[in-house]
Amino acid sequence: MEHMDMIDKLKEKAGITREEAADALTRANWDMLEALVILEREGVIAPLTSSVVTSSGTPNGYGYRDPGVRGSAPGESLGDKIKNLARNSLVYSFMVRREGKVVISLPVLLFIIILLAAFRITAAALLIGLFCGCRYNLEKRDGDNEDGNGGV
Repeated sequence: MEHMDMIDKLKEKAGITREEAADALTRANWDMLEALVILEREGVIAPLTSSVVTSSGTPNGYGYRDPGVRGSAPGESLGDKIKNLARNSLVYSFMVRREGKVVISLPVLLFIIILLAAFRITAAALLIGLFCGCRYNLEKRDGDNEDGNGGV
């Protein structure tokens, strides 16, 4: 495999820039596995949980470094995930709009409770709303900042 192909492959697999890939491969004497270990040691990629790469070229265990994507952190416990889900279900609202005006605005948690308690009625109401020109979406509630403290 040519050096340029190796750089492209490492860039794709590890979610890093071409320059970072070229630098790591050069320092690893063009050994792909060693380059991944170097990147992990330097904290550029998440720790390797597996060294297996599928034939389709998708990584199995390589952490992608994308600071713009929010979600559960590696190693986050189930309890933390549930807390984040509950917090987000209060920060976001289920909105029903008709002709550009908000008809109903409910916290997502309340909407889910209503949906589970009266599924058939809620599903029928949503379907009827579609025929009446209603539009549904989720929006972050006014006054809520990133940490859910309501702008405090």
